[in-house]
Amino acid sequence: MEYEIAGLVLAVLLWIAWAMVTERRYRRSEQHGQLPPGPRTLPVVGNIFQLGWAPHESFTKLARVHGPIMTIWLGSMCNVVVSSSEVAREMFKNHDTVLAGRKIYEAMKGDFGNEGSIITAQYGPHWRMLRRLCTTEFFVTSRLDAMHGARTRCIDGMLQYIEYGSANGTKAIDLGRYIFLMSFNLIGNLMFSKDLLDPKSEKGAKFFQHAGKVMELAGKPNMADFFPILRWLDPQGIRRKTKFHVAKAFEIAGGFIKERTDQSPQNEISRDHDQRKDYLDVLLEFRGDGVEEPTRFSSTTINVIVFEMFTAGTDTTTSTLEWAMAELLHGLKPEDMDMTEKMGITLRKSVPLKVIPTPYKGSSDHYEL
Repeated sequence: MEYEIAGLVLAVLLWIAWAMVTERRYRRSEQHGQLPPGPRTLPVVGNIFQLGWAPHESFTKLARVHGPIMTIWLGSMCNVVVSSSEVAREMFKNHDTVLAGRKIYEAMKGDFGNEGSIITAQYGPHWRMLRRLCTTEFFVTSRLDAMHGARTRCIDGMLQYIEYGSANGTKAIDLGRYIFLMSFNLIGNLMFSKDLLDPKSEKGAKFFQHAGKVMELAGKPNMADFFPILRWLDPQGIRRKTKFHVAKAFEIAGGFIKERTDQSPQNEISRDHDQRKDYLDVLLEFRGDGVEEPTRFSSTTINVIVFEMFTAGTDTTTSTLEWAMAELLHGLKPEDMDMTEKMGITLRKSVPLKVIPTPYKGSSDHYEL
């Protein structure tokens, strides 16, 4: 009798487990629609163990079996992998609007949603407004040319710091850190017209510290991204720490913004037309259409844009310059360089020019070249 009860309980538990798995698959298919084929998944972990230590090689092998477009599950995170240039061109050239969404990771989910964010904003009126702001105000030639003096000053300062740090000649220097500091000061001049990493600027040093922590936390693998059931636990504390440092950085950036707005009695920017405008001036003077766009940017939106300019601009610039210096040190042969010629690229014609004589109009006896 006891065995029968135990068997019945086991059968009920197995049926419940089967029903839960079936319902989960049904909900997953409804949520994601009809997905491309892919390898079989394991419970909880999905296809993580099938990627190995060289994911690019694993994707190549899997594409030979499942085709140029396939579905890969990393835990509970659904990923569609494209391994064909033709398919990628079709997706991101002809259907780019449909596929313009962004995955928002746990570390990037703050208290303000996507307000003001260029990185996490989904495609729509808000994103188009931010893109127009960048293309028509931020990254225009005239504004970048106006910052030539600031760029020169920041680079000269970096060279002085490098010379001072290597004066004793007994140890190697971390070139990436000097480049990072230069990039941070350069963006500080773009945004606020001041060196944030100045010995006299205590707020700038704190802003640098909090921004660096946010970039460090955003680059860490987060278990909550792969296993949503762990989101409320935040087992690594990444989201909690990120929110803390972002709030501190917003507080400091808000102080810089208040200093600028307090320059005018009416809390408006009234700088001379001859004086160079920085990015903060542009943000404070922005006017939207008031329909799909805000009439003016809120303080939260300005804080988010300022903070993302620092986090996105410093790390990428540092990585690019570090790789460039490494290539110069290890991949460049001095004998291949001819310093007597001007630095640049010489393009040779694949087909030499030919002179083809053509007759004058109305005469077959005279030709012109």
